[in-house]
Amino acid sequence: MEIKDINELTGVQKTAILLLTLGDEYVQRVFKELERDEIVKVSKAMVELERVPQNIVEEVLKEFNEKFLSGATELIGGPSQARKLLAKALDGESVEEIMKRLEYDYKPPPFKGLENFSPTIMAQILSSEHPQTLALILGHLPPHQAAEVLKNLPTGVRPEVLLRLAKLETVPLEMLYEVDSVLREQLEAMGGEGQKVGGVQAVAEILNATERSIEEEVLSEIETDSPQMAEEIRELMFVFEDIKSLDDRSIRELLKEISNEDLTLALKGASEELKEKFFSNLSERAATMIKEDLEIMGPVRVSDVENAQRNIVRVVRQLEAEGRIVVAGKGGEDVLI
Repeated sequence: MEIKDINELTGVQKTAILLLTLGDEYVQRVFKELERDEIVKVSKAMVELERVPQNIVEEVLKEFNEKFLSGATELIGGPSQARKLLAKALDGESVEEIMKRLEYDYKPPPFKGLENFSPTIMAQILSSEHPQTLALILGHLPPHQAAEVLKNLPTGVRPEVLLRLAKLETVPLEMLYEVDSVLREQLEAMGGEGQKVGGVQAVAEILNATERSIEEEVLSEIETDSPQMAEEIRELMFVFEDIKSLDDRSIRELLKEISNEDLTLALKGASEELKEKFFSNLSERAATMIKEDLEIMGPVRVSDVENAQRNIVRVVRQLEAEGRIVVAGKGGEDVLI
């Protein structure tokens, strides 16, 4: 951490600089007067500072009304210096406890990066673990990944795992790191880690940048092998929010083919810009009715909104295939001349 201005320093950091400057004996005397948490904070600041320019040292010392150490040009902090100073003021057990807490401060949080591991492989490894351990791990995963892992666990285990997760509160940090370490070793041994570089999202993004003729050729081939995958790619290539890019004539054509129920539900999760796009192409009476329905509509499930949006996107793709509407060109292709 490089300090360029004394105003960047906190009180704890200034204290750390002062103690580093004044040396071991003064540190011992000060630490004996501090609470354990205060010692941890000052020690952490010593580790973070590492090197402090001379002018900053001078300003800190002036602020504390002390004289600058003769001949000092810069201070060297870091873990080794912090440990050395702590050892002169505290017993060995206390030093180890404080350094361990400092070490946790600089480690990545437990279970960080587990989103790179396959939920299927993770479930295979965890299937024989105690439900309490499973609950601990699932509680630290992104919800969608935790759901996939849960889906692949034995049926009888799932309720107990979720019950324990619901009751789980504070867990010692040491335990979290221990479980995290064992889990990572097992996952790496099974080759469960990897950076996601493919998938239908990647295909959709590539096809979005290609000419329409290439897009249709590729999707036709994919559809032959897997109609479901082709449909997933099509849905990703044109999402509900993209409808705002359609011209008014296309919007009106779309409105003829979709129900007010689907439209109202779909608009529950839409941007104001897209809502206005639809309202401006509806009759005043129809627009007013949908606006009123949206206002009185209570909470709805996200899955229901997404289903309604997917229904409308499917109609968009169908109308495009029939040549009744025009979707914005891709890859620089001209759509209309």
